Amino acid sequence: MSSSTVAVTVLGAGLLARPIADRIGARADLELTARVTEVQVPPAGTGCIVYVPSFAEIAADAPAAILPRLLREGYDVISTAPQNSHGPESALADACHAGNSAFHATGAFQTTVAARLIRSITEVTRDIRRVELVEELDFTGTGVYPWGAPGEVGIGAVDTAVATRAVTLVDGYYTAGLHVLDEAVFGSTAGATETPAGTVDLVTDDTGVVEKVIVHRDLGPALSYRSIWSAATADRSPLRYRLTTTTDTAKGTANVRFKCMAGVHPADHLTCADAVEAIRPVHERTFGAVLRDLATHQAPGGD
Repeated sequence: MSSSTVAVTVLGAGLLARPIADRIGARADLELTARVTEVQVPPAGTGCIVYVPSFAEIAADAPAAILPRLLREGYDVISTAPQNSHGPESALADACHAGNSAFHATGAFQTTVAARLIRSITEVTRDIRRVELVEELDFTGTGVYPWGAPGEVGIGAVDTAVATRAVTLVDGYYTAGLHVLDEAVFGSTAGATETPAGTVDLVTDDTGVVEKVIVHRDLGPALSYRSIWSAATADRSPLRYRLTTTTDTAKGTANVRFKCMAGVHPADHLTCADAVEAIRPVHERTFGAVLRDLATHQAPGGD
């Protein structure tokens, strides 16, 4: 291993642990030292851990217990879990300082697409007054990370509590995305801890089986995000966005569609790519950094 190569262990039982490990192994500047499902001492020389918890691990609050320990032991950590499942930022910052390590919550989820798209738009105009974003996410039979099969988000179920619980457990992805967008579009930092207002609507068939899960989130009067989850069909792209921006004089709409490539759901591709691409910049960050978004934000308490 050369001195410029980052040695990485992939930890967790999440759906994408193996694909992320495979991508790390294919990179010349990274070395996969291990892929494990339970916390254990990584092989000697490991400098960074990519933590890919399963939906069950997220539901059991495993990230909040595991992450501070790894950071205190001196490992840089990249987590694909929702932002609000990592535990208090103060605890992460203390652990990073104690271990001379760095932490990054990738927000490794398709919500990152929206943030990047709107950043590009704000480079063109600073006159945006309102942003409305609609995400349509279709679930294939194998599921989309962090879930497994569509039933884990309540699709195809009669028990509506399954869908409500699934929404709650991943709300951190969308909340973090809204805060990033708020800062990118409107330059706001005051809302970094504000909780978006949200509602959940379920569309069912005549027998009460859930067909769609629709989540509305608003961060103040100027920013809204609607996410629509449903089962995949062969005639449409499995990940779609509609972005509407309003200025004092005009309203514009952009549509973006992502197709599967080589059988990989585009949302999962984005999760894998974000996690792997973050390894080197996080490992090379100043020790003690607690990061939410490499492009825009370092959380209070970081160096």
